[in-house]
Amino acid sequence: MLASFCLMTWLLLQSAPAPLSLTQEEAVTLALERSPRLLSARAEALSAQARLDGASLLAQTNPELQGAVGPRLRDGVSSLDVTVGVSQRLELFGQRGARREAAAAQLTASEARLETLRVSLAAEVRGAFARLLASEQEWSLADEGQLLAEQALQAAEERQTAGAASRIEVNTARVELGRAAHARVLAERRRTLARGELRLLLGLEPSEAMEAKGELRPGMTDPPPLDALVERALARRADVKAARSELDAARAEVELASREAWPGTRLGASYSQEEGARIVQGTLGIELPVFNRNQAARGVGAARLTQTRGLLEATERLVRTEVGLALERYRTARAAVAVYSEDVLEALQQNLALVNEAYRAGKVDFFQLLLIRRDALDARRGYIEALEELLIAEAQLTRTLGEGQP
Repeated sequence: MLASFCLMTWLLLQSAPAPLSLTQEEAVTLALERSPRLLSARAEALSAQARLDGASLLAQTNPELQGAVGPRLRDGVSSLDVTVGVSQRLELFGQRGARREAAAAQLTASEARLETLRVSLAAEVRGAFARLLASEQEWSLADEGQLLAEQALQAAEERQTAGAASRIEVNTARVELGRAAHARVLAERRRTLARGELRLLLGLEPSEAMEAKGELRPGMTDPPPLDALVERALARRADVKAARSELDAARAEVELASREAWPGTRLGASYSQEEGARIVQGTLGIELPVFNRNQAARGVGAARLTQTRGLLEATERLVRTEVGLALERYRTARAAVAVYSEDVLEALQQNLALVNEAYRAGKVDFFQLLLIRRDALDARRGYIEALEELLIAEAQLTRTLGEGQP
C-alpha cells in the first residue's frame, strides 16, 4: 500500500508542469501579449486604419445608373423610347485630401493611445514585480526572525534550568516567538497578494505556476535635471502625441466641413433612343447649396477644434506635473536606500548571528537580546521596503517619460 502511494506521488510530481520562471522584462513582455486591457485599444487602431483606407478611395460614392423606357403615343402611330445614363459624383474642391488627412491623424492618435496603455501596463508590471520580490525577501526575513525567536526561547529555558534566568524571561521569549510567528503569517499573506497581483497583470491561468527571477536592486542611474526630463517627456509621451494628432484631425475636419459646403458636382453620360434616332449626351449636375451649406458639420468641427486645443494644453500641463512628482519621489526613495550602506547591513547581520550566543554566555541580558534583534530585523525590513519603493519609483518615472516598453 505504501509502495503504491509513493509511486502515485512520484508520477504526479513527474507529470506536474514546471513553474513559469520569469525575469522582470519577460513578465512585461508576457503582460503586453496577454493583457485584455489592450484589446479595445488595438481594435480602435484597426478601425482607424479601416477608416483611413475608406477615406483614401478616389470616390466616396458609387456611380449612379439611370434608365427610362416607355412608349411614345401619337395619332395612329406609336414608338418605344429608351434612355440610359450613368453619372458619378466628383469632389473637386479638395474634400478627399482633407478627409484623408483627418483619418490619418485619427489613426496616429489611436496608435498613440495604444502605446500609452502599453507603457502604463509595463510600469504596473514592474511595480508588481518589485512588490513580489520584496514580499519574498520579507517572508525570508520573517522566517529567519521566527527561527531566531525559537533559538532565544531555547536559550532562555536552558538558562532557567541552570538558574541563570527568571520565569519572566522564558515567558517573554514565548511571547516573542508568537510575535515572530504572526509576522511570518503576515509576510506570507503579503507574498500571496503580491503574487496574485502579478498573475492578474500577466493574464495567467489558475493552473499556471509562476516564479519571479531577479534581485531587488535599483537599475536606474542618476536622472538628468527636471527641465531636461520634461522636454524628453513632451517629445516622447504617447498621450501628448495622441492629443496633438487629435488637434490635427480636428483641423482637417474643419477644413473638410468647409470644403463640403461647396456645390457638389455630378458628371455622366446618357444614351437615348427616340423615334428611331440614337442620342448620346454628356451630363453635368451641380448641387445648389441654397438651404444646407453644411452648417452643422462646420459648427461641430469648430467646437471639436476648441476642445482638442484645450486637451493638448491640459495634457502638456499634466505631463510637466507628473514628471516633477515622479522625479521627487525617485530622489526621495534613492536617498532612503543610501542610508543603508554596506557597513550598516553587515553590522546588522553580524548582530543577528552573535546576539543569541552572547545571551547564552550571559554577556547580554534577555531584554538587550530582544532590543538588538528587533532593531536588526526592523532595519533589514526597512532596507527591503526602501528598495521596493525605489524600484516602484523608477517604474513610475520611466512611465512619465513615455518609456519602458521592451
